[in-house]
Amino acid sequence: MKSLLCVAIGFTLLIDGFSLGCTAAGASELLDDTNKIEILTPEQARKLAEEFRGAEVEMEFKGVGKQAVIHCLPLNGLKSLDAETAQALAGYDKGPLLLDGLSKLDADTAKALAEFNRRYLYLNGLTAIDAETATSLAEFRATGLSLNGLTKLDAETAKTLAEFKGKTLFLNGLTALDAETAKALADFEGQDLCLSGIASLSPEAAKALAGFRGWQLFLNGVTKLDVETAKALAEFKGNTIYVDGVTSLGTDAASALATFKGSKSYCLSLSGLTELDAATAMAFVPFEGGGLVLSGLKQIDADTASALAERKGGTLCLDGLQEIDADITKTLMKFEGKLFPLREKYQFLR
Repeated sequence: MKSLLCVAIGFTLLIDGFSLGCTAAGASELLDDTNKIEILTPEQARKLAEEFRGAEVEMEFKGVGKQAVIHCLPLNGLKSLDAETAQALAGYDKGPLLLDGLSKLDADTAKALAEFNRRYLYLNGLTAIDAETATSLAEFRATGLSLNGLTKLDAETAKTLAEFKGKTLFLNGLTALDAETAKALADFEGQDLCLSGIASLSPEAAKALAGFRGWQLFLNGVTKLDVETAKALAEFKGNTIYVDGVTSLGTDAASALATFKGSKSYCLSLSGLTELDAATAMAFVPFEGGGLVLSGLKQIDADTASALAERKGGTLCLDGLQEIDADITKTLMKFEGKLFPLREKYQFLR
């Protein structure tokens, strides 16, 4: 993570003789990176939560890339946290709270943090949690809970975490997922379930995840999809399946994915594909979803372009294409839906 830059202009907070502000005329010591804070008392934490105006940081999200996190309170230098201090920090109301330096968390402290109700809570340093701590974290009521440091999760703990009432549950550190644990996570009632650390998925686990009743399912760590797994995933009834880590796809697996019939203007994202032949492209023609995202393609031939153009309606996203000749462009522009971004770029060819 890049150095975190404080944007609390004109604010000065003195703690144990050092400044936590970004600017302070005449201050002898300035600490403009709150990640350097290693110890906080409850009183200091309360003062910080009340007066710190927020920082903007850039974070790497697995399967998504770098994103700006704004108005946050980054305290990744803290290696330990007690319940009273956690309760004070939970009073921060301007944006996300970043506590990725914590490698362990007890139930009482987790319960105190669960009172934080402003957007996202990042606890990506945790590599394991017990059932009691998971129960406390599940009481968290803000937008998102990020536990990307967990590499393993049993079904019982997964069931408890699935009770989290927020919008997004980040578990991108998980590297494997059995069917029982997948079924437990599928009970999460939020909008987004992020599992982009999983490299392979069995048909059984895929079928269990397809029972997730939320909006978006992120599986960008999966690099290959066989026919049975693709068929199982296609049973998902939400809006978007992200499998952007898949680098190659057989015609039969593409046909299975094309049966996906989600809710409203549903979308299938396969931005990891760097090559697509005409037969596989033709397999996507029956896909009735609102969007087919193929942003990883840099070049396509005439036959593939012709096949893609046969889809009826929706959006075809080919924003990764580099220079292509006029004939292929004209062929693609026969597509009857929204062609992004070519239709805007090459409208003169219509």
